[in-house]
Amino acid sequence: MNKTLHYLAAVSLLAGSSAVYAQDQVNKNIDKAAEERSETEVIIVTGVAKDTRKIDATFSINTITPADIQKLAPHGAAELLGNIPGFFPEGGTAGESHNNVLVRGLPQAGGYRYVPNLIDGLPVYEEPEAPFMNNDVFIKPDLMTVAVEAVKGGPGAIIYSNALGAAVNYITRTGTQDFEGAYKFEVGDWGHVRNDFYVAGPINKNLTFALGGFYRVADGIRDPGYTGNSGGQIRGNLMYISDDGTTQLKVQAHSINDKTNFYQNIPYSIDNTRAPGTEDNPFTVSPGEVNSLGVDFGDGTVMSYQTSNYNLFNKDGTALNLDITDGIAPKFNIYTAEFIKDFANEWSFKASLRSTSGTNGFNALFNDPARETSALTAEQFARIQGLNDSLDGAYDNATGVKAYFTDTVTGTDLSTAVEAPSILAHNIPVYGKVDATSSTGDFQLSKEFELADTFHQVTFGLYTSHYTYDVSSVFASAWSDISESSRLVDLYAVDANEQQVGPSITLGGVDQPALFGLGADSTMRTNAIYVLDHVSLLDDTLQLDFGFRWQELSVDRVTTNSFDPGNTSNDFTPSDVVVGSTSDTLSDNFVNVPDGTPQFASEEYDDIGWSIGANYKVNDNYSVYLTVSDSFRLPGFEDYIFGGPATNPSTGEIARGDLVESISQIEGGFRFSDKELTLGLSAFFIDFAAKENLSPVLDDLSATGTGGISCSTFPEPANCPKIRDNFRTTLETVGIELEASYSPDAIEGLTIQGSVVWQDPEQSQSNEIRGGISEIDTNNDNINDTRVYDVSTGDKRRPRRQSQWLVNIRPSYSFGEVPLTLYGQVMYYSDRFASDANTNVTIYPAYTQINAGALYSFTDDLEFQFHVSNLNDADSFTEGSSVESGLSFSDGSYSGVARPLLGRTMKASLTYSF
Repeated sequence: MNKTLHYLAAVSLLAGSSAVYAQDQVNKNIDKAAEERSETEVIIVTGVAKDTRKIDATFSINTITPADIQKLAPHGAAELLGNIPGFFPEGGTAGESHNNVLVRGLPQAGGYRYVPNLIDGLPVYEEPEAPFMNNDVFIKPDLMTVAVEAVKGGPGAIIYSNALGAAVNYITRTGTQDFEGAYKFEVGDWGHVRNDFYVAGPINKNLTFALGGFYRVADGIRDPGYTGNSGGQIRGNLMYISDDGTTQLKVQAHSINDKTNFYQNIPYSIDNTRAPGTEDNPFTVSPGEVNSLGVDFGDGTVMSYQTSNYNLFNKDGTALNLDITDGIAPKFNIYTAEFIKDFANEWSFKASLRSTSGTNGFNALFNDPARETSALTAEQFARIQGLNDSLDGAYDNATGVKAYFTDTVTGTDLSTAVEAPSILAHNIPVYGKVDATSSTGDFQLSKEFELADTFHQVTFGLYTSHYTYDVSSVFASAWSDISESSRLVDLYAVDANEQQVGPSITLGGVDQPALFGLGADSTMRTNAIYVLDHVSLLDDTLQLDFGFRWQELSVDRVTTNSFDPGNTSNDFTPSDVVVGSTSDTLSDNFVNVPDGTPQFASEEYDDIGWSIGANYKVNDNYSVYLTVSDSFRLPGFEDYIFGGPATNPSTGEIARGDLVESISQIEGGFRFSDKELTLGLSAFFIDFAAKENLSPVLDDLSATGTGGISCSTFPEPANCPKIRDNFRTTLETVGIELEASYSPDAIEGLTIQGSVVWQDPEQSQSNEIRGGISEIDTNNDNINDTRVYDVSTGDKRRPRRQSQWLVNIRPSYSFGEVPLTLYGQVMYYSDRFASDANTNVTIYPAYTQINAGALYSFTDDLEFQFHVSNLNDADSFTEGSSVESGLSFSDGSYSGVARPLLGRTMKASLTYSF
């Protein structure tokens, strides 16, 4: 960090001593603002079969330019998407990748379920929300990214798969007949050093090239004490254009080898000043009232070197090492070819092909609410007394259970070990490994013709994708303290002299090396046909779009999910360990790895969608549009692999509902553009039907487990039968999106951009569900002794983590005397519900975040940028648990977990262009 600050100081001094530059350089800065005035004149390539002016689009389309990307200076793709009206990303709080992006109120658990991210019109991988491999592990904007376009509704869902909410397209730089390039060196105060470059130009008169990428290292904004981010990508393309311009061929290679920290929820407590919230009286979790349990909300994390390594198990009982320092680790090779041919008689053909193969590692540390050490040890003491007979009285001499820092335990004499603090973090280490391939083809045959007084461009499309997904994962349970350098904690039964008695309860901080897991090998094939007719009439003042899509999905899969009914825990005690001795441990006695009987299945789905849109150009500056569409999303991995079937608790019948999701959408608005003002306003209505959802897999509290013990007792016995409820959610949303850019002639150099979004989503639910299990203290002895279901419904509730208001204002000013631009950003998110259940109603409050920066040109070719994110150090939470009476400490304060905003960060860069 000191090196970074020295660098920033040196560059600042250089800027201060620089001379005033020539007037043409000043004009260059002012021209940047002028370029943004005609934003509706931008040519778009997303959601259309042929390049179209934005002002003529019959649907909602938003664009982000390279100048926008530079000033936004996002930490990752999710932060960038937060600047598209209607998108509600959760602040990039997970780190550079694997964030959640919500769109227009659609309810989802997270990820990119309804927002496929494309590169040059094709998905890198067909499924945008694969477990342990969110879409954004492939999306890493750099100097090779020349534009971002987002289409919502309309023909977006006709041309692209899974685009029920929106589709985002990242457009890649290609070479021209002018040789050019750039190199960017960037540093940040979180140990961040990044190098970006690109070079592009001609090979001959018909062939051009572009090559670029980035490499960066960083400790991480939440510094775990090791290099959390390292790696990058490189990509290049060749483009051939024939002499007559009728033939075009582009080939591209793209390699990703990266690693990023994955930040999860942080434990907290909040004083018990009132009961948990209700629908009529929600509980607001104000950050100013939340108590830190040892980790700073702005830049702290429970991850550390010591809490990063865990010894888990494969399904056959062999060792599985989980190293959290490996983070989110995509390693993929992507190859793309695009061929365009214009024929006589206004026929044209376009073929786009992409092949993707590689792996993604998902190594993460989740957190459940913290526990008091005294309650945990008392609970474990009661547990070992229940196990004592099966261990031949190994715990006969135990007087209690104590918790010690793992690194201070040297033998069975625990009197010299350091006892753990009074509150412990309940960590959930997660190992995930995905092997994936995808082969995608999109073929379009188009014909332009005139019919009466109308001009038509009809496009027939054939889309096909063959993709595989092989995954294995394990979720474990472990304990540590809560601090900026967290340490593992182990639990032992002790006698009166603090000597170990019987097997340890944990090993390496782990009490359960597998709570559950997932294993799946699957092959999917999807095919679609689509037709688009773009009609122009009334001397090009009226544009009409008609679209139709039919798509099918075939799935062949084998799954071994440890939460399926009938699976039992495994005892992986090594053969050379004496059971019941102090060399033994309980942590390997009840291991739930994905070793269930393989389930083979072949499934097929299909649906149709359509879209009708119109745009009327009132004059050269003003147009109005209206789109009506009905589209769908076919099931994804979380539906037919990770979710599994629901089980009727009474009959044992497997219940499988409708997994195809549908959306009907009406949207209308206008666009205006003149020399000073660009303005777009849209209003939309959405009627959405989600797949039939599954509640969590829960113990059947009416049944008994091992030893005939009721599953409603606490601690719960082993081998309780499982149950699962199913339900369906529907949603209606109305909303308004305003986007504008204003550059007044009276104040040359000033530009104010931004957007205001209001939405009012309300969901309905078919039936109440058992969504979890609460542990209750019935006799007020501070020890939980029974378990009950949490029964709730999200009927007539706003979906969780969805704001009603998002305001994004971005002023900038380019000086007329010096080549300096100052810019800022004010983002306001209104409050959000932690969950959409009607019990324990908890609100995370509204917040305002300010970002700011400066651009200074030393020469025509050398530019300096300084950027501050979260300048005002805003604090709020983007997701987390609800405040519940069952989640509390002995003093009555509530405990929970939440993912806070990232604190203030600074970065600076030098860019040399040629």
